[in-house]
Order: sequence, then C-alpha cells, then structure tokens
Amino acid sequence: MLKHRSITLLLAIMMAGWLAACDESSEILNAPGTEGAELDLAVDTDLTEALLADARAALDAVDAAVPTGPGDVTDQLVTPNVDNLDAARALLEQAREKFIEANRAWRHGDTELAAQLALEARLLIAQALVLVFGEDAYNDLLMRVDNIIAWLEEEVDGQASELLSRIRELRDEAVAIREEDPDSEDNLIRATERLLLALQIAHRERVQHRHQEMAQHARHSIFMASVAIDLALDIVGDDPNERQGYALRHAAFLRNNAVQKFEAGRFSLAFALARESVNLSLVAVLLEPGSDVDKISYMVGVSDAAIAAAQEVITSFDAAGFLPRLLQHAQMLQDHALEIANREPRKAVHLLWHSSITAWAVVLMAEEMGPGGGPGPGGQQP
Repeated sequence: MLKHRSITLLLAIMMAGWLAACDESSEILNAPGTEGAELDLAVDTDLTEALLADARAALDAVDAAVPTGPGDVTDQLVTPNVDNLDAARALLEQAREKFIEANRAWRHGDTELAAQLALEARLLIAQALVLVFGEDAYNDLLMRVDNIIAWLEEEVDGQASELLSRIRELRDEAVAIREEDPDSEDNLIRATERLLLALQIAHRERVQHRHQEMAQHARHSIFMASVAIDLALDIVGDDPNERQGYALRHAAFLRNNAVQKFEAGRFSLAFALARESVNLSLVAVLLEPGSDVDKISYMVGVSDAAIAAAQEVITSFDAAGFLPRLLQHAQMLQDHALEIANREPRKAVHLLWHSSITAWAVVLMAEEMGPGGGPGPGGQQP
C-alpha cells in the first residue's frame, strides 16, 4: 500500500531544476514570441480545470466499479486502492486552490510564484493518482502522452504543433525520473507530474481559435469522443479486461462532462475533455490482446467505411468548409498509416484510429447539422 507523504521534498527537488530551466535554457519560455508561453498554459483556467476534471473522472471511474454488496462482480482495476479515494479527492481540492492562487499570481506579474504554485498543484494531482493507482497512474499517462505525440506529429490539430518538442521533452524527463529509481514513490509522483504537464500543454491549441471556431472544434471533438467509445466497445467486445473496462468508464465520464461544458458555453474546456475521452478509448484498443498487424487489418476496414460514408454525406458542403477539411485530414491520416504500416505498426494503428473516428464524426455532424446547422451535441452513455 502506498503511503500518503508530504510533497515538500518533491517541490524542493523539482523547483530547483524547473526554475533554472526557465531562467537559462528553456526553449519554450525564451524562444522569440513565446516568452512565458508554458507558464501561461500551466495556469490557464480552462486547462487546469480540464486536468482536474480528468483526475476526478479517473477516481469516479474506479468508484463506479466498487462492489456495493457481497458477491457483486465488477471489472475494476487489479490494483486500485479504493480506501484512498477520499484522501485522493481531498488532494485534488487542494490542487484546485493552488491553481487559483497560481493564476492570480500570474495575473499580478509574479511569474516565479505562479510557477511554484502550478507545480505544487500538479504534484498534488500526481500524488492523488498514485495514492489510488500506484504505478498504473504513470503507465497509463505515459501511454496517453505517446498517443498524443503520434497524433500531433501528423498535425491533426493544425496550428497546435509548435509545442510538440516540449511534450517530447517532458515525456523523456518522466521516463528518466522513473528509471532513476524505479522503487521510489517520490520519483513515481515526480514522473507522473511531468506527464500531467505534457497533457496540459497538449491542449494549448484552444488559444489559437476564435470563439466561434472553438465551438466547432469542441462540437466535433464531442462527436469524435462518442464515436471512439462506441468503436472501442466494438473492438474489445463484451468481455473487456480490467484495465480496458476502467479506461472506457473514464472515457465516458469525460465525454459526458464535455457535453455539459459545451452546453454551458465552455467550448475550450469541452474540447480538452472530449480530446482525452478519444485518447482513453484508444488506450482501451491498444490494450486489446493480439498483434498490431491484426489491429491494422481491422482498422483499415473501419477507416475505409468511415471515409466512404463521410464522402457521401458532405457532397453538398462547401469544399473549403469545416467538415470537408476534417475529412481531408482523415484521408491524409489513412494514407500515411498505410505507408508506414510495415515499419511502424503501432503508429499506424494510432493514425488509422484517428482517421476512422474523425470520418465517422464528420458523418454524424453532417447528418445533424444539415444545410442550416443543428442542435448542440449529445450522446448516449455506453
């Protein structure tokens, strides 16, 4: 059982390196035109709320699977420490307060304090996740960050690619910290925090979009999340393993939360939550037994069908419009996946997955929008 430790030592260790990097060698903070960009993201209200909502959904997904009586059968994870759920939720509340303080310090120009408080908040989230999931907290986040890197390398998100190198750096930092002392709980929390920051940075493209365009992206991402959950359920079948069942519950919580935020006009937050729902559904697929070659064969058929259906439903849409451009991305992803399938099968699976759900989401949006648009997105719970 993991111990509930103070994070004071972690803060001392990490702040020494983190602030030195900010002052001397951080490409993100010192590059022309991007000074303060990473810290701006680290304290952004929507992005910090998305990080907290993701962590809460992770805990809720376990809580939903806890037996309610003798003899109940669940598909809960093998190792979650359900006794620590309340303590973990208390840590998330502390993290929320830290993020509020960090944002306030940033707005008042105290960047050093803002950086320290944001780091403390992420470490609290990491500690909460490790309390419940142990090493699985790190392993699952690492898989999600790898998925994001494969996604952004293909410029699926258009203008979002300039921080890709920083995401890679954070991923490598996390792995190095973990390998430094695999038995250290402090190192596990530190490594998990690095992955949380990578996840947060990955959603930064919201700052590039106007409000109306952000609504379109959020709307489509919610459709993608619903498609991704349904497709993952089809692939894993009626008997998912424990980690798959957890990932899909987590994905469903995030998708439903994204719908609520969309309906409240929180488009950038809805976008971030829906994006991670898509990511978690892919995690469930990657955990499916069998080779990547088998997954490629299956996903080629899915993406072919999805692209053909999307081509049919958008024939009357402006070729320069939002949905036709998304379909072009889906086709580009499929083409590249087929090119690299023999030498990079795992990446090909990633690309075919995003090609498929992007195209099917185009179909659903086109059918609901019609010539004059349609109502806000929804989705049935899986």
